[in-house]
Amino acid sequence: MPHCTRSIAFATVVALGGIASVASADCGADVNGDSIVDAIDLGALLANWGNAGNGDIDGDGTVGGNDVTVLLASWMESCASEPTEIRMAAIQLAAHPYASFVQAFIVGTPVSAAIDPALTPVTAGASADLYVVAARSQAGWSANRTLTDARGAAQVLTFAAGGIAANRFTLTGMNNIPADTSLSVGIGFDLVLDMDRDGTLSGGDLIDGGGDRSAIWWCRDPGATGPLAVTTLSAYTASGATAGYTSSRLWYPTSIATLGVRPLIVISHGNGHQYIWYDYLGTHLASWGFIVISHQNNTVPGIETASTTTLQHTSAIIAQQGTVAAGAINGHLDATRIGWVGHSRGGEGIARAYDRLYDGTYVATGYNGQSLKFLCSIAPTDFLGPTSAHPHAANYMVLWGAADGDVSGIPTNTVAWSFDLSERSTGYHNTVYVHGADHNDFNCCGINDFVGPAGTAIGNAGAQAVAKAFILAGMKYHLDGETALEEFLWRPSSTLRPPVVASTTTLVKELCEQIATGSVVIDNFQTQTGTTTSSSGGTVTSTVANISEALARDTDASYTWSTANPHNGSIRAQSTDAQRMVAWDWNSAQSMEWSVPVALQDVSGRDFVELRVGQGTRHPNTVTLNGDATCSIVLRDATGVEARVSSSAQGEGIKRVYQRTGSGTGTGWQNELRTIRLRLRDFQTGGTGIDLARIAAVRLEVGGTAGSTTGRFVIDDLQFTKE
Repeated sequence: MPHCTRSIAFATVVALGGIASVASADCGADVNGDSIVDAIDLGALLANWGNAGNGDIDGDGTVGGNDVTVLLASWMESCASEPTEIRMAAIQLAAHPYASFVQAFIVGTPVSAAIDPALTPVTAGASADLYVVAARSQAGWSANRTLTDARGAAQVLTFAAGGIAANRFTLTGMNNIPADTSLSVGIGFDLVLDMDRDGTLSGGDLIDGGGDRSAIWWCRDPGATGPLAVTTLSAYTASGATAGYTSSRLWYPTSIATLGVRPLIVISHGNGHQYIWYDYLGTHLASWGFIVISHQNNTVPGIETASTTTLQHTSAIIAQQGTVAAGAINGHLDATRIGWVGHSRGGEGIARAYDRLYDGTYVATGYNGQSLKFLCSIAPTDFLGPTSAHPHAANYMVLWGAADGDVSGIPTNTVAWSFDLSERSTGYHNTVYVHGADHNDFNCCGINDFVGPAGTAIGNAGAQAVAKAFILAGMKYHLDGETALEEFLWRPSSTLRPPVVASTTTLVKELCEQIATGSVVIDNFQTQTGTTTSSSGGTVTSTVANISEALARDTDASYTWSTANPHNGSIRAQSTDAQRMVAWDWNSAQSMEWSVPVALQDVSGRDFVELRVGQGTRHPNTVTLNGDATCSIVLRDATGVEARVSSSAQGEGIKRVYQRTGSGTGTGWQNELRTIRLRLRDFQTGGTGIDLARIAAVRLEVGGTAGSTTGRFVIDDLQFTKE
């Protein structure tokens, strides 16, 4: 079924005796070709009055009075032969853009549909039926356009005068949808606004999810126990593993015989830890359908030996599946879908193990580098540095506690840095930085090494709730292809928080997608290293103060603020790493603007404008602000039309750094970057008229009415991305 990719509606409802229906227009009257007959068409006709061509509806060779008559007879009618694809599923916001168009919703939380009449004139003054339909593929919609509401009945919507703020509707009856008992965390639904109220999807109707993307994912808590009972084999011996490191524990769904083939997850512990300390995680992942092992890890000699035991145990369980647990998992282990989780030295070890497969210096039995679909390092060390501790293009996540007293982020010891492993990634990668979590909160039994402000510790229960939710989200997204789970990896906790994670736990989340996923990179600060030219070759202008574009590295081994160390608090690059960022500060209304090269200006096929940004540690402006920071992002098209959206539109600012002391004077630990992802649709809200096919500049504004009155930012990866 063909779909229109434009973001305006192509049908308008007219009231006939109180019953809404869609009239059929003379489509020759649609002079400008936007599939609705309106004032724009009349203006185009009058502009060509007395001439041939545009506006000659009756085909007599001259634009005249008869053409006006035909046009007025079709006034505000639709020429659409197909429904219009447009975003509707949303959360409501207190300020502009008043709605954030998202997909993932936790079961039991409000779901809204939002309509902007400026972008969908078909809805102006109309009533229509809103259907929540079990998700169909594009082929499914082509085969069946009958509308059946999963809630039991459609919901009547009546559209008010005014903008999107007046046309946000809470979906009723969502809790009437039967509970899901499958292995999927989320089940998908499409939204259809049935404008002619005939119970079928037809021309002039609006649909969210008409392609293969679902409009809504109705999600269970990824941190809650899954639907399956779990069987645990407390220990088995891995054949071929290094002597003294052959023991491993296995968790698998008790009903594995009925599940077909399922992915394998391997857990690699850290130094001084035990493989039996991760029952909470193994049981959790198995309850959602994964086969999980946790193995003895040879960490004492170092990272190389730790990587070897991970590689060996992965091969061993594949080879021994016919005998381990009396063959219960035999034939059910998918060696083409493997996830690795490593903690501390084990976290660096899995990056090193992947690097060895990538470089070809290690050849595994039973799997290869392509089999590794997701790696998660919990508080990884960085002994080996950029040439060896490297996840390359693997899907990669770093999970790290801000109160870690072991892999602490202390500026005097680069081994205790974790974010630099993520920064090296050349593929899809994300981080979750957890305020109040220490190193051993992520296992059952390590010593309490909490270092942080009194009253902020979240303990084992808090940290493990985070680990269960986000490691499962990553595994489900990358190993099982559950697209619902991606939003958990980047959306602010104010709008999407796994219920198992306490509302008082601060999570700072980054998501980085690369060019291979359809990104248009405006500036990643890796080339054109001056502050007046972007990496894409555009001009950069600014009124902000104390700009420094350099390696993302604290250079004086102290978190005490110093003008001689403008990237104070940045521990994201070893001296031989390449990761660069820009830092600057402000005390009034100021801005930085990136011109967009002509070849990159058409971003109409992208979904978001995004960047990573964090507050500068212990800078005087940061200390003065003493809270979350805000800014605004402005897009300007080639005709000069501008549209702006606040970074805090979704209810979360740029977090105040964790208020940990030490490593010099002052308060605040390392720079914490958050990904701000603003949907391009939001910049069209309210009929701004901005042309997304001709975006000439992106501007970041601070101070005044745009954001915080003072502060210092560290910024990276300004780009337009696809969902």
